[in-house]
Amino acid sequence: MTQLLDLMTGAQDAVVQLLRAQLPAEQRGMVRHSLKQGTQPPFHLIGDIASADIGGKDEQAEDIEVDIHTVYRGVDRRELLAMLHQVRLAVTDRRLVIDGAQFRTSWAGASAGAASTTDGVTYAGVTTVILTAEPA
Repeated sequence: MTQLLDLMTGAQDAVVQLLRAQLPAEQRGMVRHSLKQGTQPPFHLIGDIASADIGGKDEQAEDIEVDIHTVYRGVDRRELLAMLHQVRLAVTDRRLVIDGAQFRTSWAGASAGAASTTDGVTYAGVTTVILTAEPA
């Protein structure tokens, strides 16, 4: 077996790249892999990343699950739901190669919560995408 690739970092980079390329222009600058303290909504944040081995003996292949947290502040949750749908469109059935690894994406689901009890106007949702990854 050749040297193992860092597929988890590649998966994060792939999702950021897809979102920044595929989201509507007004949302592309909202994509983050980390937040500075005090960052205000709206934003799309790469959240939890989990990897599972799907390769055979001496073969590197992984299913990597990535959560994308979308946070919106406004008077109506409909805008958050529209943003979640745009994320879905951006990450569904895509293929890309980054740093010697190939990734195939599939949308796995999404959820949206009720308004924050703190301010009553902040809404958050999570989209989950699965990236099947292996050396290119």
